Amino acid sequence: MQVALTIDSRSPRTLQEQVFDQIREMILSGRLNVGDPVPGSRMLAGQLGVSRNTVTIAYDKLLAEGYLEIRPNVGTFVAPDLPDMALGPGLPAPQRIDLPLRRARSTILDRLGADEFPVQAVRNPAAARLQTDFWLGRIDPRLFPVAEWRRLLDVKLRHGRVPISQYSEPAGLAPLRRAIADHLGPARGIACQPEQIVVTAGSQDGLMLIARALAGHCRSFLHEDPGYSGAIHLFGRFGLACRPVPVDRDGLVVEALPEERAAVLYVTPSHQFPTGATLSLPRRLQLLEWAERTDSLIIEDDYDGDFRHDGAPLTALRGIDRTGRVLYLGTFSKSLSPALRLGFVLGSAPAAAALTRWKHLLSNGPPWHMQAVLAEFMESGAFQRHLRRIRTTYRQRRDALIEAIETHFPGSGIIGRRGGMHLAWQLPDRGCARNLCRRALMRGIGIYTAEDGGACLSPGNHRHRDLIMLGYAAIDEAAIRAAIAALAELDGRG
Repeated sequence: MQVALTIDSRSPRTLQEQVFDQIREMILSGRLNVGDPVPGSRMLAGQLGVSRNTVTIAYDKLLAEGYLEIRPNVGTFVAPDLPDMALGPGLPAPQRIDLPLRRARSTILDRLGADEFPVQAVRNPAAARLQTDFWLGRIDPRLFPVAEWRRLLDVKLRHGRVPISQYSEPAGLAPLRRAIADHLGPARGIACQPEQIVVTAGSQDGLMLIARALAGHCRSFLHEDPGYSGAIHLFGRFGLACRPVPVDRDGLVVEALPEERAAVLYVTPSHQFPTGATLSLPRRLQLLEWAERTDSLIIEDDYDGDFRHDGAPLTALRGIDRTGRVLYLGTFSKSLSPALRLGFVLGSAPAAAALTRWKHLLSNGPPWHMQAVLAEFMESGAFQRHLRRIRTTYRQRRDALIEAIETHFPGSGIIGRRGGMHLAWQLPDRGCARNLCRRALMRGIGIYTAEDGGACLSPGNHRHRDLIMLGYAAIDEAAIRAAIAALAELDGRG
């Protein structure tokens, strides 16, 4: 290791004293902590341009006074019991915190630290004390194709020496963009070219990319009510006026959209978040007409569109868009793993060019090896086999959840059963969802209202406030049945 030491040849203190003083000060100020290694004498001498004997003399003094200790066959480290810690108030004790600064007025650091704003929660803070957790968006890690992924990763690392030493294309590796385009055709009814796709680090990164590209071009951000808080918080921070648009059992109410120009609308038409409603075809056509009439853009977030449990897969909104006003947002977080941090944005040629320029400025694209492995995984047919397997598993878990609810809570309303990874549940007789959520938590069961599950509701939206959100993809059938039966006991239905 290297340490930040300097030698001043003009100083009246000897070289050995300067080395001793600076290492001692680093220990006492907390820049070197108890147990930290210090450089070997030969390495430090070469760094400072002095003889090794100079460093050895300084180290011997630090050892003699108790600042350092030698661990045989390992190295030299900061000692656990430092002499100055027992010498009274005259000398400072080692610490890692900054000394308090005296400021007569607010500084930019004060203002930056105080700049708090809402963000989207991606982890359930109560998960550690839950026996069964219906947190939205969770996948089952046991279903990840570990063996195939490990094999492909090993091949790419062993034979990819040139790419490892280079930056990859900012818009994403060409083989991956080609594989995504090939997948979207039959799966989502979207005809596109690889050049229209920009690979991102997940859907939230895609939203950030879009927000940066649209800042200054769009004045307002229209969103579903209830809607995904991660998008609403993000575009609000970019200064766009966020305006809710109501949702019913057929998805976004298109008639409620304002007739203002140059807006951007965020929708989840295939499986509305969080209610699970599917936007009907007549409304999809009306939505595209609205976008062209008002010179607006649409962000279609297809966050779990790979999972259609009943009927044929729906054609995405982008698939019937003939004017290029839909920006299609996709992710592999639900179909493979959120840890991969891979997603994409598909847009018209002008939109893709703008997004690529912003990707140049922001990150130059996601890691090469993850993109390369995913491209091979998709091209080999392994991705389709994986999807078929997990679709079957998720459908069985959905069926178990619906059966359990209908058995123990007859008369319930269930929305979003045809696809996705979660259901929206309306208790019979309009029971209080929040009370049941609190009681469930005491039994180690996590169930969530729309607001607790990552959605934003406008103050006047009372219709969706008592919905309970149940993510089922990560829970096996036996645990689902046991949890719903336990909820029935808590609700006095057992």
